[in-house]
Amino acid sequence: MSKPNKQPTLFISHGSPMIVIEPSAARTFLTKLGTTLERPRAILSISAHWATDTPTVSIDPKPGTMHDFG
Repeated sequence: MSKPNKQPTLFISHGSPMIVIEPSAARTFLTKLGTTLERPRAILSISAHWATDTPTVSIDPKPGTMHDFG
C-alpha cells in the first residue's frame, strides 16, 4: 500500500452566504482552489458558531446546516 500524499492545512473563512451567488475575488479563488487539490478522504471543520458550553465534537457524516444569523 502506498503512502497517501498529505494535503495542505487551510484556514478558509466562510464569508458571506452571497459568495456563491455574487462574483468576487474570494469566489474565484475558492473555485480555482478546488481544482488544485486531491480529493480528501476526510475533512476536519472547526467552527465558532456551534453554541455549546464545552468543546464538542460531531462525527455526523452529513451534518445539517446551522443558521445563526439571528
